[in-house]
Amino acid sequence: MRDLGIEAAKITRALWYVDKQACIFCGEEQGVICPACTTEYLHPELGRCRGCGKLILSEKIHCLDCEAGKGPKHLDQITAWGHYAGGLKEFIQEIKFKAHPRRLMEIARPFSDWAISQLPVVDGVVAVPMHASRMAERGFNQAEVISSVLHWQLGLPILCGVERIASTSSQVSLSRQERLHNLKGAFEVQQPEKIKGRSIWLVDDVTTTGATLEAVAETLRESGVQAIYGLCLAAGLEKKLVPLCD
Repeated sequence: MRDLGIEAAKITRALWYVDKQACIFCGEEQGVICPACTTEYLHPELGRCRGCGKLILSEKIHCLDCEAGKGPKHLDQITAWGHYAGGLKEFIQEIKFKAHPRRLMEIARPFSDWAISQLPVVDGVVAVPMHASRMAERGFNQAEVISSVLHWQLGLPILCGVERIASTSSQVSLSRQERLHNLKGAFEVQQPEKIKGRSIWLVDDVTTTGATLEAVAETLRESGVQAIYGLCLAAGLEKKLVPLCD
């Protein structure tokens, strides 16, 4: 009986405890995100442009584009957890294109802790919506999964009602102005009275020019949302910075 008790204890420890946790980006057994990957992909030493979210020199609050008036106008702030490159980029692409949304739970705690340290507490979280045709193709909206992570970790309500009513062409090769034109009229708020006067985090996986966040935010502003803070997993680096990874 004593041996059975020892074996049961070993099984319990195996189920509930992990002595060494592998880094989700490189696999090294140095914690959820190892120091090397934190430096290479999350860049805590760099600031984030308050206008578009891209990583910039820490002493500034806006990138050159936003200083020149070329950034989003309808958000109070945009911030991104890390640089869309290397291990973080591969992680996001595996979630989106290889249908592994559950992997977002691996970063739930560090991402949520970072988000609440960067942005004001708000009334709720809004996910950038996906058109029904894309949803049918992919099977999930990664922005909604990220919103669910924030809800469970921080207790922030998920606010629904924003829909993507137009299916648009790919934004990848378009300039910011072309992206904004492409997204014109693509979003609509159902029952705006439910979000009027509220403050929100507007959540997506990646921001490059900020055009998608801007298009959704414009629709939200027209529906009476008081404060909008964009939050993404990753963004680009300001062009004048030397790339720190490919």
